[in-house]
Parts: sequence; C-alpha cells; structure tokens
Amino acid sequence: MTDEKRLGQRIRALRTRKKLTQEQMAEMAGLNGKYWSDLELGKETVSVKNLTKIAVALDVSLAELVSAEHEAPRQELEREVQKMIVEADDEQLKTIYRILTAVVR
Repeated sequence: MTDEKRLGQRIRALRTRKKLTQEQMAEMAGLNGKYWSDLELGKETVSVKNLTKIAVALDVSLAELVSAEHEAPRQELEREVQKMIVEADDEQLKTIYRILTAVVR
C-alpha cells in the first residue's frame, strides 16, 4: 500500500470519527471537495501547507495526523495477515500458528 493511500485512510478515519462529510471537512480546511475525495482515496499527494490545514480542521496535531498511519483499520490488518499466511511456506505457517496461538490464548 502506498503512503498516499495510508494517509488517505488515516484522514478518512479521523473525519468519520467526527461524523462529518468530505464536503464539510474540505470546507473547514479551505480545500476543494474533489481534492479531499481524491486525497482520501490516495490519488493525491499533499503539501505540508495542506497537511497543516487538514490537521487543524480535524483538530489533531500534524504529528498525530502523519505518525498514526501504522494504526491500520481492522480490515487492512486482516488482509495483511491473510496475505502473509497465503505466501508463507510450511515452516513459516507453523511459526505463524504458534505465535498466534500464544497471543490469542
């Protein structure tokens, strides 16, 4: 997944947590609605100036906006784990199983 897509997902998650539409957020940030939509889809890059506007509109620090990208939505984590399982050889699969069993129990 690209950095743009990760950032877009993060922005979308923060926006939906506030129960606001893309248009409302774009207006609050002083940005174009189409640009905001493309940003959330990972189709746009973003300048530091616009990142700052977005952070202010979302009421988060700039650091929180960009550094929390590792907090992936559950579906993304499930897809990544599934991909690891599918691509694992037999030994790796056994190791994955042992680790998951130890963590979940």
